[in-house]
Amino acid sequence: MSPDEIKVDHCYSMAPIRGRRTIARVTKLFNITAMAAYDLGGTESLALNPTVLRFVWRHASYPRGWSKKQQLLLIEEFASAAETEVAR
Repeated sequence: MSPDEIKVDHCYSMAPIRGRRTIARVTKLFNITAMAAYDLGGTESLALNPTVLRFVWRHASYPRGWSKKQQLLLIEEFASAAETEVAR
């Protein structure tokens, strides 16, 4: 997926982790400083204020049960793992 396709309050099917499909629901998009992005992902970014997203997740095999803690990822990292948009 492209980072431009990621939207708040939309759900995305993620690449399988250990054979389990995961659904992620984006709860917030915001910009952070480049230094904070380096601390968050450990990757170098040329963006001055990269976009980060906050999301909750659940295993695709369970209809309910979103994670209690929200996770953070750089939008590029999330977009590379997201495969398709899905219904809640």
